[in-house]
Amino acid sequence: MKKENISKVLLILVAMIWGSGFPATKIILDTGVQPYEFLAIRFFITAVVMFGIMGIKKMKIEKGEIKLGLVAGIVLFLAFAFQTVGLVYTTASKNAFITGANVIFVPYIAWIFTKQRPKLLYIFSSIICFLGIGILSFEKDLTVNFGDFLTFICAIGFALQIVVIGSRIKNRNPFTINGFQMFSAGIIGILMNLLVEGGTIFTRSYDLKQILALTYIIAFNTFICYSIQTYAQKQINPSQVSLILTTEIIFGALFSILVLGDKMTLQVLVGGILIFGSVLLSEIKKR
Repeated sequence: MKKENISKVLLILVAMIWGSGFPATKIILDTGVQPYEFLAIRFFITAVVMFGIMGIKKMKIEKGEIKLGLVAGIVLFLAFAFQTVGLVYTTASKNAFITGANVIFVPYIAWIFTKQRPKLLYIFSSIICFLGIGILSFEKDLTVNFGDFLTFICAIGFALQIVVIGSRIKNRNPFTINGFQMFSAGIIGILMNLLVEGGTIFTRSYDLKQILALTYIIAFNTFICYSIQTYAQKQINPSQVSLILTTEIIFGALFSILVLGDKMTLQVLVGGILIFGSVLLSEIKKR
């Protein structure tokens, strides 16, 4: 099997695992763990493990890889911060749908770097996506759910992260880049926990449920998934990566219903279908 096809299969696995991460994160937050505390643990421990592997294998690290990883880590943390805090105020299924809309923003952000304007059909698909987000997020009094708004901002952040990594990763080691990306995000998480949450990361006693959930997020959703994604982006272009990872929306909603018992109301169903459909339309046309 060609490396490109192997990468595609691995990315589908990533989408499934990331989908399961929405209810897992919701469970962690519902037990009292603070958002920045959670992100600090998630990213910093992953970075320590990856640096340990680099040391054992004596990997050669270039300055360009360090710089790219640190910058990408800042963007990654911001995206996850908005997503995680947003999850406190909304359901895991809605969080998954809106986060999945990040691929809609990739060409617009790439436009800034490449000066290549998105085509008309892509603009049309964006309008459908915004309509879906609106249906999903508006409350009965026509106000926007605060958690959904924060998740919308996170989607833009994830799109930026895809562009930053995808446009500069060629001929560089994805593992070392990801290691410094995790380190950068982890350090910012620790600082935010100290400044905003009173340093709970250093004072909390974690129970078995929290430890198991955190271990799952760190091992699978962070270490394994981001290593696979960074590797795959060397084999296939960012548009194909985005298309495959789009299925995270469906997996996220499905796991949220099965694990957390989220209700699939007509509002969520219609909004979710519009978002998923717009993403598919834009990605298929782009290919």
